[in-house]
Amino acid sequence: MMGESVPAWKISAVSLVSALTTIIPLQKRGLKPGDIFKYFRRSYVIPGLDLNILFPYLTAVFPAKEFVLELDADKDRVFISRKANLRSFGEVLRLQKQGAEIKVFVRPKYYLDLFDQGQAYESLLRLEQVLNQKRHE
Repeated sequence: MMGESVPAWKISAVSLVSALTTIIPLQKRGLKPGDIFKYFRRSYVIPGLDLNILFPYLTAVFPAKEFVLELDADKDRVFISRKANLRSFGEVLRLQKQGAEIKVFVRPKYYLDLFDQGQAYESLLRLEQVLNQKRHE
């Protein structure tokens, strides 16, 4: 849609305008102002979870028309990247398995793009649903 080379001024301008114009609609949806930031870090303890088994569930929750998913089985990592759309330039989610712990990192696709309209938080919630489902199985 926008290609991979987007000027820095455009990223920062859209990010700022998005942040300023979405706080009230986000609050109506139950999100806090901090949820419009794209930086999140979470840790989950799920003993015995194999990322190779988890990956098909992630592909079902994160459709290919909106996301790009990559599995790095050698390093026990999964990368989920949202494609750019009219609401956001995208974000990157990384799952890293360390023993029984799964660490989740969410960051913007472009480091100047700090705000979005809650899409990074929604992606994190989708991921948490899958992890909670696997924890209880």
